[in-house]
Amino acid sequence: MVDLTQVMDDEVFMAFASYATIILSKMMLMSTATAFYRLTRKVFANPEDCVAFGKGENAKKYLRTDDRVERVRRIKQTLSIYLASSI
Repeated sequence: MVDLTQVMDDEVFMAFASYATIILSKMMLMSTATAFYRLTRKVFANPEDCVAFGKGENAKKYLRTDDRVERVRRIKQTLSIYLASSI
């Protein structure tokens, strides 16, 4: 069985752990940024998300797209694709 100190001394493992930590941190930050933009601009992707702002026809006006929200969402998707390809 491999000792933990041997794994920590491995250069490739340390590089992988560092990059994975950076990318996961970016993904978590971008998720928070997406939620912030969606809530402050009242832009939602599905009807269940906008229930707090109204019901029926009133809720449908919040089902729209916003350029700033979409930009953050695309960055988050790009980061998740990059993470999946690096593993």
